[in-house]
Amino acid sequence: MRKKARRCFTTEGGMAASSPDSVRHSLALRASILGLALGVVVFAAGAVVLYEARGLLAATTGLFVTGAIALGAGLWAGTPSDEAPERSGSPVAARWLGAALATGLAGAFAVWLAGAVATRSTPAIRVASLLLMVAFPLYRMGLLFPTLLTWAEGEEEDESSTAPLAALIGGTLNGMVLGATLAGLVLMPRVTPGALLFGAAVLLALPLIFPEKRGTTAREHPVYEAETPFGTIRVIDTVFPGQRQPERALYLGEEIESGEMVRSGAPTFGYIAAAERWLGEVSAPGDTYLFLGGGAYTLPRRVAERDPSARSTVVELNPEVTRVARRFFGLRPEHGIVSLHGDARAVAEGLPAGAWNRIFVDVYDGQEALPYPLVTREAFAVLERLLRPGGTLLINVIGEAAGEGAPRFWSVVRTLAESFPSVAVYPHFGPDTTGRQNFLLAAAPEAGRGFPPRAGLFDLLPRNGWPGGEGTIVFRDRFPSADEVRSAPARDPASGAYDPSAVAR
Repeated sequence: MRKKARRCFTTEGGMAASSPDSVRHSLALRASILGLALGVVVFAAGAVVLYEARGLLAATTGLFVTGAIALGAGLWAGTPSDEAPERSGSPVAARWLGAALATGLAGAFAVWLAGAVATRSTPAIRVASLLLMVAFPLYRMGLLFPTLLTWAEGEEEDESSTAPLAALIGGTLNGMVLGATLAGLVLMPRVTPGALLFGAAVLLALPLIFPEKRGTTAREHPVYEAETPFGTIRVIDTVFPGQRQPERALYLGEEIESGEMVRSGAPTFGYIAAAERWLGEVSAPGDTYLFLGGGAYTLPRRVAERDPSARSTVVELNPEVTRVARRFFGLRPEHGIVSLHGDARAVAEGLPAGAWNRIFVDVYDGQEALPYPLVTREAFAVLERLLRPGGTLLINVIGEAAGEGAPRFWSVVRTLAESFPSVAVYPHFGPDTTGRQNFLLAAAPEAGRGFPPRAGLFDLLPRNGWPGGEGTIVFRDRFPSADEVRSAPARDPASGAYDPSAVAR
C-alpha cells in the first residue's frame, strides 16, 4: 500500500543502532590503525626505494607522486556511487584483508630485494619496487577510507552531521604521525624494511578480529531529487542491516509511488506483485498492454521481461518520471515500451478502439485515491471501448472495505459493476479489515467471465460477500439536476443513460 514518506526505518523489536559516540570511537580507532599502517608503509618502502636511488630529489618525487596517485585512486574507487550507494564494492572485512595481503606482499618483495644485491638497482626493479611496495598497498588502503566513512554515516541519526568525517580525518592523521615517528626514529635502525612491512600487514589484519558493530536500523540514502512543474520527485534507497538487499523507492512529493528491490528489480509493493501474477495467468504471449500511470515502470518492465513479444504502452503525466525510471529503475529501450505523456483520461479518449488485451489503471493524485475522472461511468466506457474482445481491465484501488471510508470504495465497485458485466474484487487483507488497504478490481465486457481465484496473495472476494448498495452511488462526470431526473425516462443502467433511481440514492 502506498504510504507517506518516512525518514527512517527500524527492524522488528524496535532495537536501536549503536550509539553515535561508540560508532565515532570505533571509527577513530580504525582510522588510527589505518593511518599508523600507512605511515609505516611509506617510510619502510621509501627506505628501500631511496637506498639505491641515483638522484635523491627525483626518486623522492617519484615515491610521493606514486603514493599520492595510488591512494587517490583507492579513495575514488572505494567511494559509493551516488546512484547506487549500496554497491560500494567489497565488504569492509574483505577490504581490510585486501590491504593486509597487499602490505604482506610488499614485505615479501622487500625481503627478496634485500638478497638481490646484483639486480635491485636496475630500472625494472626500481619500477617494480614502486608498484609493489608503494602503489599496491596504498591503493588497497585507499579503498578502506570511504567504506569506513559510509558505515559510520549510516549509523548516524543526523544525516548532516560531520562528526564521522572529523573522526576519520583525526584518527588517520594521528595514526600517520605515530606511524612515521615509530618507523623513522625507533624501528628503522633496529629492523629491516621487510619486517616493518610484515608488521604493518599484521596491524591491518587486527580489525578482522574485532569487526565493527552493525546497528539494527535501516537507513535511507537520497539518490536523486528534482523539482518539476508537477511537484518534487525523489529517489531514495533504504539500506538494511545484514544481507537483505536494499530497496529503491520513488516519491512524488511526500508520498511513495513505486518501489522495487535494487538488485533483483522485484516489486516491493504487494499489489504490483499480485497484479503481475494475475496478468501472467490471464494473458497470452504477444498480448498488448495499456498502463495508465507509469510510476517507476516496474510492472510494465516486468511484463516485458516475462514476455518479450508483449507490446506495452504507458500513459504517464510527468515526463521526468519516465526519465527517472530509465535512469534508476531499470527501464531499457529493449523493453519496447511506448510512453505517452499527459492526463490519463484525456490520452485514453484519443486512443484507438479495440487496441489492447489488458489495461491496468494505477493513477494517483497524491492523496492515495484514484482521480475522480477515472472512476466514473463515462471513464469506464472509454476503457471498455479500448479493450479487444476477451480483454480485461485491472485497477488498483486504495480504500476501506469496512468503516467510515467504505461508501467511497464500494461506490467505485458499484460504478464498475454497472459499467462491465463481469467484475471481481481482490482485497489485500480481507473484507472485514478496518483501515485502508489495496484492492485489485478486475472487469471484463463479456458476461459470465471467470477470473482467477487469487491474484498473488490477494484472494478473490465472492460476489455474495459484497455489501449492499446502501450509502453508495454511481459516479458520473456530471450528475443530472432534479429537473433532469424527473424528466428523464427510466432506462437500463447498462445502456449508459442516467439511472434516476441510482442518482436518487
